Amino acid sequence: MNMRKKLAAAVAGALLVSSLALAGCGNSNDGDKAAGSASAGGGAQKNVTISYTIWDKNQQPAMEAIARAFTEQHPNIEVKVDAIPWGEYWTKMSAAAQAGTLPDVFWMHAGQFNKYAAGRFLEPITDKVQAGEIDLNNYASGLGSIYTLDGENYGVPKDFDTIGLAYNKELFDQAGIPYPDDTWDYAKLAEVAGQLSQPDKGIYGFGAKMDTQAGYWNDMLANGGRILNEDMTKSGYDEPASIEALKARYRMILDKASPTHQQMTDTDSVEMFKSGKLAMIFDGSWDNGNLASSDIIKDKYDWAPLPKGKAGRGNIINGLGNVMSAKGKHKEESWQFLKFLGSKEAAEITARMGAAIPAFKDTQDAWVKSKPDLNLQVFIDQAADATPYPSGSKSYPVWFAKESEIMSQAWGGAISIEEGAKKVADMMNQAIADAK
Repeated sequence: MNMRKKLAAAVAGALLVSSLALAGCGNSNDGDKAAGSASAGGGAQKNVTISYTIWDKNQQPAMEAIARAFTEQHPNIEVKVDAIPWGEYWTKMSAAAQAGTLPDVFWMHAGQFNKYAAGRFLEPITDKVQAGEIDLNNYASGLGSIYTLDGENYGVPKDFDTIGLAYNKELFDQAGIPYPDDTWDYAKLAEVAGQLSQPDKGIYGFGAKMDTQAGYWNDMLANGGRILNEDMTKSGYDEPASIEALKARYRMILDKASPTHQQMTDTDSVEMFKSGKLAMIFDGSWDNGNLASSDIIKDKYDWAPLPKGKAGRGNIINGLGNVMSAKGKHKEESWQFLKFLGSKEAAEITARMGAAIPAFKDTQDAWVKSKPDLNLQVFIDQAADATPYPSGSKSYPVWFAKESEIMSQAWGGAISIEEGAKKVADMMNQAIADAK
């Protein structure tokens, strides 16, 4: 997800934290279709409808296909899939958590997990894991350990994402410039971005936006900087290598190789890329379906690895999970669906339909092949050396919500990049200290 979206999530999450004590009870989403004398697993099974809520409409067809496959195996359980846009998702989840009306099963993000688990809004599945009903070792890159708090398991890995360099082949062809490849470094990125920019025509070589997961976090890591130190007790924003990377990205705006911060605030860089106004952007694997939906850019773009920096190639990896409500009225049916969502069969549906990179081991190849005209393999290849999304601390919701407030001043020119980075570091370190 892009960081503008993640900021909305973090703010919504902060509201949730302050409202934990107000959590209600009882899920009003009954969904019964016909009465029965016994629950699932004994006697006449009751026909029920359970809710499954997601935030990506591009993935909805695949999630509905999974729901249908599940119902074929469990005819008494119907699954209703609802998609709420990311900008509204966590606000609605926060309100639903307080009212005790969370969906039966829903998508969870690592940056929000601790708040929902600590608030006892999620149903623990530790006993299911210990009983061998699901094996969390079946998932790639250690994703099975993400949704765990205080020794309790709450979520089943759904997918993972990394960041790639999307480029407009048509703009490269018109300029007679070879496409990006794995030999590119950041100097080459800046050089070609300048060559491809035509500001008088509203076309720019690169979207040097103020972004974290799909932006300068990757730059900082590639240059030898850090977001946080290894034990997450100190910010890395004020390290010289981090500041140098931030300055290099901002330099592309000053050199008119990128739109200004205001331009990318008015129209997000992804939308500019989709309209053919940007030659290159950093973007996540989750967004491929969005890019492909554009009639302007469809069949005219491809993916390359992120450029190399002084310390190698930086990349952020994150993973989504599926969880179930602690207040749901149909917990046994919800568990059966949650378990199916974590199955190889569900992963293969996700992969074949090109919805996302499935977390289940050895199913990613089908996702790559789902769009054979695109170099989707770059996302898989970069996962091996990627850095986990830095949300595994109690201080994360606090400092992440404030990070963009400070960096927007730097990207907007009100303060220097160095001053902004140091202010972020001071703020993060204080948030870390306060959370102890």
